[in-house]
Amino acid sequence: MAPLPDPAQIPDPARTPDPAQIPDPAQATRSLSAAAPARDDGAAGRHFRALPPSTAQLTLGQVAAAGLNLFESDFEWPVMVLRERSLGANIAAMADYCARHGVSLAPHGKIALSPDLYRRQEQLGAWGVSVATPYQARVFRAGGARRVLLANELVHGGFAAWIQRELAADPGFAFLCYVDSVAGVRLLEQALDPDLPALPVLVEIGHHGGRTGCRTPDAALEVAAAAHGTAALSVVGVAGYEGSVSHGRDSEALAQVRAYLHTVRSALALLAEAGLLDPDAPEYVASAGGSLYFDLVAEVLSGWDLARPVRTVLRSGAYLTHDDGLYARLSPGTGGPFRPAIEVWSQVLSVPEPGLALLDAGRRDLSFDQGLPVPHTHRTADGPVPVHGWTVEDLNDQHLFLRTAPGAEPGVGDLVGFGISHPCTAHDKWQLVPIVDDDYRVVDTARCYF
Repeated sequence: MAPLPDPAQIPDPARTPDPAQIPDPAQATRSLSAAAPARDDGAAGRHFRALPPSTAQLTLGQVAAAGLNLFESDFEWPVMVLRERSLGANIAAMADYCARHGVSLAPHGKIALSPDLYRRQEQLGAWGVSVATPYQARVFRAGGARRVLLANELVHGGFAAWIQRELAADPGFAFLCYVDSVAGVRLLEQALDPDLPALPVLVEIGHHGGRTGCRTPDAALEVAAAAHGTAALSVVGVAGYEGSVSHGRDSEALAQVRAYLHTVRSALALLAEAGLLDPDAPEYVASAGGSLYFDLVAEVLSGWDLARPVRTVLRSGAYLTHDDGLYARLSPGTGGPFRPAIEVWSQVLSVPEPGLALLDAGRRDLSFDQGLPVPHTHRTADGPVPVHGWTVEDLNDQHLFLRTAPGAEPGVGDLVGFGISHPCTAHDKWQLVPIVDDDYRVVDTARCYF
């Protein structure tokens, strides 16, 4: 398998490796307010923390265009920002990877829950957006997404009926979801209108001790047969989640993930052989791929020989903003193109004893479930200075305990910039995130709907 490109090959987030396959990546790095009429452009007011008081009367579009600077425009602390250059490079790198490996991408939108950020991915060729809940599907549908993959079992009858009406009203909209039980199939059958377009479903393949999904081939056949026997459902493929199989990149972990992915592959072949896939579907779908093993998904779930073309769909999402912890250690892009785009800036409140500083960011501002924040920059009145040997010892709700060598503490009122670990639990704390250029000038914003 071809490796991910080296970061030196992506000096500019506007890079595109294959213009014939990938739309202009420059579109992923500029403000999208003009190109995306569905974008939320309501008033900033005092609804979004950390924004300068001067923005209270501005719309979100005006905030993005106001020429604000993070360190010169009276932002309050703490604040989370996204680095434009890293964001654009990550989007371009994954688009490149998918194009070279002949797979499609439906990035998991639950990471940031931001149609603003998804549009950047869509403009670089994302096939659709993955979600985990009906609410998330509604967010991206309202934000203009043309294809939504509910990467979870759909058992909510009211939402199922709503999405079926959406499909009937808009032929340009597509939706898929999972089934893994006959009971779930019956709930959908009761909720859906057989006279409206059938709802496309993927039979989810699980594993022992994992999350949802059929545990055996016989169970997959039974669920597929139940769905195939209804007028309201159309079985168009299979899906799985390999991230719950292992959390390592050693040879044993990779072997376990490969073995599981082969059960997903075998399940699609089994359903096809049994005649349980919709014969009228233009293509079938095989989907897997979190952010730790998407390389193995591209390897195992490619190269099909069925009656219809098979689209392999990755659902990786954390690559978009990456991190300085979990994914920096374990992503297939380690040592490759993905760059941490998230920074949280916090102010020193107190230096109560040698080697200890208390800052104003805490659990309400920073992710901590997969590792504590990583301090990387100390900013004084004279400018930024890289830091070495500083560590975060603990977090309270609104306090961060920063350990340094005695005598090396930052001064009261100074700023410290942090990287985070696990972006999935970073974005949910910030409903509006400034996007900044290399000089920390705000060039855009990302609205997040948690």
